[in-house]
Amino acid sequence: MKKQVITPTMIMEATIHYVAAYGLETTTTKKIATSMGISEGTIFNNFPNKPTLFSECLYYIDKQIDPLLKLTPIELLHPSQAIHDLWFRYFNFLLEHGDYAKYYRQYRQSSYYDANVVAGQDSSYSLFVKLIHQNSHFFKFNPDFYWVFIIETTLNFAVRIIDGNLPGTPKDIERIYGLISHGFIGNMHFGKKET
Repeated sequence: MKKQVITPTMIMEATIHYVAAYGLETTTTKKIATSMGISEGTIFNNFPNKPTLFSECLYYIDKQIDPLLKLTPIELLHPSQAIHDLWFRYFNFLLEHGDYAKYYRQYRQSSYYDANVVAGQDSSYSLFVKLIHQNSHFFKFNPDFYWVFIIETTLNFAVRIIDGNLPGTPKDIERIYGLISHGFIGNMHFGKKET
C-alpha cells in the first residue's frame, strides 16, 4: 500500500478546520495530528512550531483572497468604488469559506497576531494594504485605523451570518456594507489633500 504524502497545505487546511470547530486557544499540534491520523512529528517536519503553523494558515488564507481582490481594476476606479468592489469580493469569499472566516477572526483576536505577523501580511495581502496606503491623503488620520476597522467589522458580520445569527440576503449584505462604508467614507476627503 502506497504511503500517503502529507503536504504543508493539507496540514494548514486541517488546522483551519480544527480551529474553526474547536477554537484557537484549545488547539494543539497533537490534536491537529490526531484529527488527521498522522503523527505530531509530521507537523513539525513541515512547520517548526505551533505559532509558525498558525501564522502560515493566516497567510495561506490571505494568498487565496489577494488574487480575487486583484480582479478589481483599482487604478481605473474612484477610491470609493474600488473599496466597494474590493469589500464585496472579500465578504463573499468569507461567506463561501466559513471555516476560513472563523479561523481568521479568531487568529486576529489572539495573542499570536503580533507586529511580526502584521508585517508579514504586507506581502500576503498586498493589494488592499497598497490601496489603503496609496490613498492615505484621503484620510483624516492614520489609514491603518481604517484597515483594522474594515477587516474586524467585516469578519464579525461574516461569522455571524455563517453561524446563522444574522440573515445574509443580498439586501442584508448591502445594508452591512452601508453601515461599514458610512463610517469609513464619512471620514474621507475625496479630491482634497490635507494641509
